[in-house]
Amino acid sequence: MIKFFRNIRQKLLSENKFSKYLIYAIGEIILVVIGILIALSINNWNEERKQKAIEVSYLKRLLIDLEEDKNLWASIYERRKNQVQIIQDVISLKYKPEEERLNFNELAPKLKTAATWSDINPNQQTYTEMLSSGNLDIIKNDSIKIKLINLHRDYKAIASWDETVEASHARMFDETLNLYDIRDSAPFDIMFSEYNTMEFTPEQKATAYTLMLQSFEQIMNSKKMFNVLHMMSDNYHRQLSTFRKLEENVSDIADLIKSELKHRSDD
Repeated sequence: MIKFFRNIRQKLLSENKFSKYLIYAIGEIILVVIGILIALSINNWNEERKQKAIEVSYLKRLLIDLEEDKNLWASIYERRKNQVQIIQDVISLKYKPEEERLNFNELAPKLKTAATWSDINPNQQTYTEMLSSGNLDIIKNDSIKIKLINLHRDYKAIASWDETVEASHARMFDETLNLYDIRDSAPFDIMFSEYNTMEFTPEQKATAYTLMLQSFEQIMNSKKMFNVLHMMSDNYHRQLSTFRKLEENVSDIADLIKSELKHRSDD
């Protein structure tokens, strides 16, 4: 093809047909420009196709993360709500008759539930990867992008709030350790008997029972314990509406992504 055009140029020049040569040269330049534009267009189309494929991949991964988070917030809501109820039950024991107030068979599992702590770890792996790699703008749907940014902000806020709650939990745990000796419960502990063949004498059981009653009486008379329990309960209770809102927000973003993916598949 190049040889063909070269022959035409040489023929026009040899025949001194400069005006025709000029027109031909301009035409050839135009053809070259058109060829370049076509090549650029194909390259841009390929690049756009690659970017769309990356975007779809991110959207699918975000959807998986969000579905996990939706279950997470629902689970945390139920767990914290149950802890609020348990803590309030423990506080109410303060006003009950002594035989109920010092019933360690009831109080021990309640305190164990109240003292159980688990960190909140929403799945932000895909979002964090997009943010660190500068690929957040690859999401073309602005509604999805804005909601993801707002969700990340809310996650940071709840994490900060939960650090305060964890500090209260640590104080309650420390106070429990000061007032209660777990060794005294061994004769009545089902887990202990499951892993040990030791048999306790009636005297050992009676002594352990007396020591446990003393420990639980100290717990029930501890102002610090009940103040910390109240602070924990108050924070847990106030967090409940936030957990519900996060669950709703996550569900909304997931629905938007599902709609966007469906739209892409229809194109």
